[in-house]
Amino acid sequence: MTSDALLNLGPLLEEGQEDELAQLLSSLHPADVAEALRPLDMEETIKVMSYLDIQQAADVLVELTQAARDQVASGLPRAQLTKLVAEMDSDDAADIVGELDGQAAEEVLSAIGGEDSEDVRRLLMYDDETAGGIMQLELVSVLDSDTVSAVVEKIRALDEEVEDIGHVFVVDGHNGFKGAVSLKDMLLASQGQTMAELVKTPDLVVRVDEDQASIALKFQKYDTRSAPVVDSQNRLLGRITVDDIIDVVNEEADKDFYRLAGSSEEEIYTSGVVKTAALRFPWLLFNLCGGFVTSFILNFFEASLLKTLALITFVPMVLSLSGAVGSQSATITVRGLAMGRIGHGGILKNLWKEQRVTAFMAVAFGLAIALISGSMHGAVKLGLAVGLSITTAILVSAFLGALTPIFFQAVKVDPALASGPVVTSTNDVVSLLIYTLIGTAVA
Repeated sequence: MTSDALLNLGPLLEEGQEDELAQLLSSLHPADVAEALRPLDMEETIKVMSYLDIQQAADVLVELTQAARDQVASGLPRAQLTKLVAEMDSDDAADIVGELDGQAAEEVLSAIGGEDSEDVRRLLMYDDETAGGIMQLELVSVLDSDTVSAVVEKIRALDEEVEDIGHVFVVDGHNGFKGAVSLKDMLLASQGQTMAELVKTPDLVVRVDEDQASIALKFQKYDTRSAPVVDSQNRLLGRITVDDIIDVVNEEADKDFYRLAGSSEEEIYTSGVVKTAALRFPWLLFNLCGGFVTSFILNFFEASLLKTLALITFVPMVLSLSGAVGSQSATITVRGLAMGRIGHGGILKNLWKEQRVTAFMAVAFGLAIALISGSMHGAVKLGLAVGLSITTAILVSAFLGALTPIFFQAVKVDPALASGPVVTSTNDVVSLLIYTLIGTAVA
């Protein structure tokens, strides 16, 4: 059954049709159930989770966004959460436990016990945005002296413990990573051949402390489905699969989206009005300060503007155009930085390109607006003042929009933070100052 049936979740919950709801959920893929939970509040979500069997509930919890997953995990009864975590792969279990408070995390880990608990504890030692934080420990590791037939038997013995086996990883007697052998190569080899004869160096080997965003770019570059993770001594620690990378890409995109808006994904899953307002308040305060500055500028030039009232009518146009151009440049620059297309050597190149592109648009808009405004009011000097000031404001806004994210990155602040209210407010102030100075001087 597809997610088209998910519209029935709301009515079934409201009407208390538990049997019908349980039957519907059991026929859905975990990803479809996770999608159905998005419009529900936390109380309803936890209630729906109680209708799922343990394996499906564990899979659904993994499919939720990070913010929703953390909220649900905190709200579930401790015994139920423990059962769910025990069913997960090590990397997913570590993600869940890592967001719990200290006492709750320890209770869950103690209840799981054994090797599963130790695996999760090992993963929790790493920063959650590094290779160590997203890798999974479930993999097929074999010695370079093992034969094909021995490796096949090992894979059979693992049964469902390791999923998505595309390669086996080859190590020496000290767990030193030697390379990988694909299942295809094993099928084509004779049963007596050793892994040393078949091993190949994979396109991508990841260091345990490498940043997840960098790893995602490398997965895209080499078009690979999995990569081994090694430590500084080249010892095999785990693996990262393409589904982990998809989660990373979505996570990074979500974070950038909310930061562009000066907000956080957390507010969607926060019921408290005060807490939600607090998440937005700092950026709105920044905009408010920018508004006071623009008001001060208008007040300072009030006498001059009153002499040429027509100048005031074009203020919204100046702010709108310069703000749009600045946001475009900032967004393009943030994306370039995130994708690694703008390195230390590409900063000036990017700025120069943005200025050339913007210059073309600025001149075109400036000429058009100069002709239209001059014709509307029958004043050549007015048209010249408006056109020249808008051209200049657009050029400066594009420069600031492209430069600000680069500055933020240089001072170790997430560049995405600079592309929302900061750039918009700064451009408003600068553009209005340019417009009033040039407008009052020329007109």
